[in-house]
Amino acid sequence: MHKRLIWILLPAAAVIASGPLHAASGLRCEARLSGAQETANVQTDASGRLVAKFDAAFTKVDVLLRVRGALDANRAHFHCARPGANGPIAFGLFDPGPLSFDGQVARGPLFNEDFNGAACEPTAKRPVNNIAALAFAMRDGLVYINVHTPANPGGEIRGQMLCNAKHDDGHDSDSD
Repeated sequence: MHKRLIWILLPAAAVIASGPLHAASGLRCEARLSGAQETANVQTDASGRLVAKFDAAFTKVDVLLRVRGALDANRAHFHCARPGANGPIAFGLFDPGPLSFDGQVARGPLFNEDFNGAACEPTAKRPVNNIAALAFAMRDGLVYINVHTPANPGGEIRGQMLCNAKHDDGHDSDSD
């Protein structure tokens, strides 16, 4: 019995002795925002970029939204829909949402409790009701970011989320 136990434990000990195990580092998604991506093409000099970095457990996403140009943004959200289609708000960044916006940057984490309650099944053909579901919907091209203004309450600039997996060492497969 002891010999059998040694043969079972020996490979595990070798793995532990070889150093720390590296877990997958999550998912990184990005969008470039413009008025041309709105479903009713908006003429604006505003533009933006959003980067979303999911943790390995898909329980949190760190968001960085930067906007440029003549933009008086008053709301920003993740919506559920394919390119060229409108969809409901799954997660708000601000109004509603937990992030503050200084006129150019919104930054911070979103968690499961920040879900807005929208039914994404009609547009995304699946629920998008937690951070893991948001990550996989982004990966599959089913989420866009929309920044709204008083002049364009339906959206001034928009961008479809595109994702790249991270390597196991934590480095992005593309550069920032």
